[in-house]
Amino acid sequence: MIYVDLAAELAPMVACPFGSGYREYEPCEALRPYVRCFWTGEGKDGGLVVPDICADIIFDFDKNTVFFCGVNDRPFQASVRTRSFGIRFYAWTAVLFSEDTLRGTLNGAFELGAHFRRFERELASRIFAAETTEQRIALSERFLVNNIRDRRCGLFTQALGEIIEWQGACSAGRISKELHISARQLERVFAEYSGLSPKKMAELVRYQCLWRDILFGRDFNAAEKALEYGYVDQSHLLRDFRRFHTMSPAAAKRNALGIFDEVINNL
Repeated sequence: MIYVDLAAELAPMVACPFGSGYREYEPCEALRPYVRCFWTGEGKDGGLVVPDICADIIFDFDKNTVFFCGVNDRPFQASVRTRSFGIRFYAWTAVLFSEDTLRGTLNGAFELGAHFRRFERELASRIFAAETTEQRIALSERFLVNNIRDRRCGLFTQALGEIIEWQGACSAGRISKELHISARQLERVFAEYSGLSPKKMAELVRYQCLWRDILFGRDFNAAEKALEYGYVDQSHLLRDFRRFHTMSPAAAKRNALGIFDEVINNL
């Protein structure tokens, strides 16, 4: 499975995709297999941040800083949202634009130059100098299209394809067996190319698939979804969802759609 297929199979979501003060922008066609979105945030309390299986380069215009955030595997409450511009990569594609592996980046925030030296050297100052979001996106797209590094790993994309195809309902042991590799080799490849373990990747993929079903499904049935996603029972599903989202499926949907109603009413 190649990157364009992976992006088509899974589109990770934030806790409140319709939030006031937060907006996502689709990348150009050439970058869609690699970049989940560009985004802006401005002038609102930060709100809930959930694991979205993505890594971000974030420009903070109030503090005049830029940094790289690896994948998060736990939810947190952002205290304040400053004026920001972000480039959101899929967990499995950020490495294609970096000079280093992503080992050790889980739940971390780093100076941009620690992993993206060329980006910092050639583009960061131009993003800060740009006057509009459209200009920042155009600058970013031009740079990224011309700087995709040839670091593809067939073993990694094969294993990741298995996880996504099974919507996270598979074990690392099963993947190792199907691909005829050792568990240790699989762990090493995932750490280098995503900063995650295969088990953690599967957990986050399953959570994100479940969250999409909850938000866009008409009638969410926990017992049916527990069977579909390989949980022991619906109690296991509900505990797992709360672990990543801090609240029940019903409350998560009300929270997301409530903010959407607020945005519509303010138009």
